[in-house]
Amino acid sequence: MLRKHMSLIVGVLATILASGCTVTAERDAMEKSRVVVKSPADDRDYRFVELDNGLKALLISDPDTDKAAAAVDVKVGSFQDPDNRLGLAHFLEHMLFLGNEKYPEVDGYFEYIRANGGSANAYTADTRTNYFFDINSDKLRPALDQLAQFFVSPTLDPAYVDRERNAVDSEYKLHANEDGWRLMTAQNATSNPAHPRSRFNIGSLETLANEDGRSLWKDLKRFHDAYYVAENIGVVIYGKESTDVLENWLKESFAGVPEGQSPGTHIGLAPYTPEQLGVRIDLVPLKDVRVLSLSFPMPSQYENYRKKPLGYLARILGYEGEGSLHSYLKERGLIESLSSYSSHLPGEFSEFTVRMELTPKGLEQVDEMTALVFDYLDLVRKQGLELRIYEEARQLAELGFRYQEDANPQQTASGLASRIHDIPPQDILRTSYLYEDFDRELISDLLDQMKPSNMRQVVIARGIETDQVEPYFKTHYSIKPLSDTLVKRLLSPQVHAEMTIPEPNDFIARDLKLRESSSGDKPGVLLEEPGFQVWSMTDSSFEVPKANVRIKISSGKASETEADLVEMQLYSVLLRRSLNEYGYPAKEAGLNYGVSSSREGLTIALSGYQDKQELLLKDILKAIRQFNPDQAGFDQEKALLIRRLKNKQFQPPYRLGMDRLSQELYPTYRDDKTLLAAAEKVTFSDVKQFASDFYRSIYIQMLVHGNHSSQEAMKLAELVEKALLTKDNRGRQFRQPLNLLKDKKRTIKTDFNHNDSLYITYYQRPGTDDRDRAVYSLLGRLLATPFFNQLRTEQQLGYIVFAGPRPVERHPGLIFVVQSPVLGPEGIEEKVEVFLKGQKEKMKSLTDEELEQYRQGLLGDLLKKDANLDERSSRFWQSLDGQEAGFDFQKLIAEEVKTVSVEEIQQALDTVLEDKGRLTVESVGKAQTDRES
Repeated sequence: MLRKHMSLIVGVLATILASGCTVTAERDAMEKSRVVVKSPADDRDYRFVELDNGLKALLISDPDTDKAAAAVDVKVGSFQDPDNRLGLAHFLEHMLFLGNEKYPEVDGYFEYIRANGGSANAYTADTRTNYFFDINSDKLRPALDQLAQFFVSPTLDPAYVDRERNAVDSEYKLHANEDGWRLMTAQNATSNPAHPRSRFNIGSLETLANEDGRSLWKDLKRFHDAYYVAENIGVVIYGKESTDVLENWLKESFAGVPEGQSPGTHIGLAPYTPEQLGVRIDLVPLKDVRVLSLSFPMPSQYENYRKKPLGYLARILGYEGEGSLHSYLKERGLIESLSSYSSHLPGEFSEFTVRMELTPKGLEQVDEMTALVFDYLDLVRKQGLELRIYEEARQLAELGFRYQEDANPQQTASGLASRIHDIPPQDILRTSYLYEDFDRELISDLLDQMKPSNMRQVVIARGIETDQVEPYFKTHYSIKPLSDTLVKRLLSPQVHAEMTIPEPNDFIARDLKLRESSSGDKPGVLLEEPGFQVWSMTDSSFEVPKANVRIKISSGKASETEADLVEMQLYSVLLRRSLNEYGYPAKEAGLNYGVSSSREGLTIALSGYQDKQELLLKDILKAIRQFNPDQAGFDQEKALLIRRLKNKQFQPPYRLGMDRLSQELYPTYRDDKTLLAAAEKVTFSDVKQFASDFYRSIYIQMLVHGNHSSQEAMKLAELVEKALLTKDNRGRQFRQPLNLLKDKKRTIKTDFNHNDSLYITYYQRPGTDDRDRAVYSLLGRLLATPFFNQLRTEQQLGYIVFAGPRPVERHPGLIFVVQSPVLGPEGIEEKVEVFLKGQKEKMKSLTDEELEQYRQGLLGDLLKKDANLDERSSRFWQSLDGQEAGFDFQKLIAEEVKTVSVEEIQQALDTVLEDKGRLTVESVGKAQTDRES
């Protein structure tokens, strides 16, 4: 059945990435054999195969994995929608989940995946559609065959056409208040009308009309048969089995994918007409946001991934260290953030973008800011095309590839499947890490295309004048030529002494020696004193010279009052602000840091290469001791906080509802209205005083895990103790209190000002013993799939429908969530109650064999091996920060799961139906209000 077969090999030495004739010869040889080059740190086996029908696949064997995964990427997306069927590719993605000839049960695929410890989903992009799942590793074969049948024998059952078009319409309406969708769709409307980029792509009841009951299905079938053919399909399979076994499974399940000549997917059109370049586009958001974006379209550079010319420019333009464009604009109070990036449609076009979030002052000066960007571009042309900068990028990439850690199998499978159509096998793992050739001429040519006549200046803000309305999201926008004055200024760049090209990065790791791992499999107490506890574990088992350090400084002062909560947030953000210019090169070099606040205090996190973590920690602690913000920085961050609080109202109802739930469960979790009032009152002197008061009584918990010896960990601990603790400020650990519902039943009625209604009901158990945690985790899994199937697939209540276990602070619980455009909260509640009563009847016939499937799925999650150092560190920190009894709490729960009986599951559901310990959040949607009136 195989047309081509490549056994895929081995690691790659850094010399392969070096430039020169040797590389060219080795690369040519690899292209002929189609060897997959992998990191020396990667012990998995790879094989690339191509079936006789033209289907391509990458097989990944990882004998140590306890999670398996697969992904299928189809080379067709919304850009291929027929003009009279916008959203058809997305609609087809939905329909494929609803059964096939071999597995006809609707949602049977989801039920099998979820029962066996996995998850599944899909997405439709411009030119691709990606389907993926993960599952406990011993269940890969059946799950893989079920996924394959999506493409071998889909029924596309006409009985579900109208139901699923309603689901697509609900998804469209879900995004009605989301600026991301609204602004993107309006901006796309300013594209070439002959190019599919200009079109709506989600789908709605109107674009997927089916008045005769037949035409939509016919169009769907025609689209599927044309594009869902083997030559358009790429598969990635990730399992514990050998590549030989995975290859046999591939052939058995996917050989039946139909052959055929797909219609060409090449568009071959410019994304913008000449009249749509050299323009200013104004967009009006719902949220109070201010953005200036400068974009330059150009021929596709995706094929130059080995050279990364646009990546080189993005690194310089997006740099945030001393002398950067970011620093220049930030110091003058013009921006809140700046990023630079490129986007690609392979074989069609690329686009380079500089995006800035603006202050009010910046919004008043968008043309001058545009000119400053052009001034910096001119500096890059004259001084920035340096081999030294490119070689530094290459060095960082080589380190990143050499010490690359495993991602989770689902992310790996889905991500690699998305590359399989456009990247040759030998580069599919390393495409992001290749910097083979500093092509000065190519980079210079691309810079030449960053000119006024090829620019789209996009301004996003409330209150700006517009003259057009995008029809699907009703976004107001306008497009007009750049002013002559601006063009003249852009063509006359100026020199600014404060703007410079990035200096050499001193944070690049040099000490890559692996320390000897500790003897145990969990951290031990390195130091324990009043107000200070340090845990440490030397761990080089993943063979990477990296470490994670977590330092939590807890204090009741963090959330005693709403003013404290606001001041805590502003204090942490001003700390980050003071570190940014200095710390950005560290992040660029793979030495990451974070400073964050919570209702319990301040957390400092270090990750990445352990070399120079001590230096970076010293400077963070120095910033804390010498905290001295300026008034302008405070004013800017206060305004940003106020704006974010106001903008929360535009989140989808289910997210607002979950937030409202937390406000009821945690006394220190203030509502947004209260926080907003406090934020508007806070002063500069308040925050400076808070920065002193916060440390009057603190408790510090610290974890050092990874490639630090115990002596090095102790040195880090001593730095923290010396900088933050005195004999007088050593307090007790502060934990935010939790409201226990006990036997209470309460309903919160609110108004989220959205078309959809919302119903959330949460059941909390009073105990925290491992047996209860095991029972309710299993019950939640048993209820999740039938809840989704009954209320979403069958009853079509809305796009957002989910249920499952909801533990809070070690208390087990269950949650049921429905966001609906068709029913109000009372109607949804009736449906949920009918569902639960029906499940009680169903549970009477639950067999041990049925329960065992879900039991094994949960055990797979609880006993899952750590895929990388970050996962292990996070598990350790969760144990410490969550006040678990020990680092093996998941194993203890797993032991209880092994013996949970059918009778215990039935009794747990009976307890839920007693309606005690229940908290409900309801919001009536505008659509429901309109119907009732």
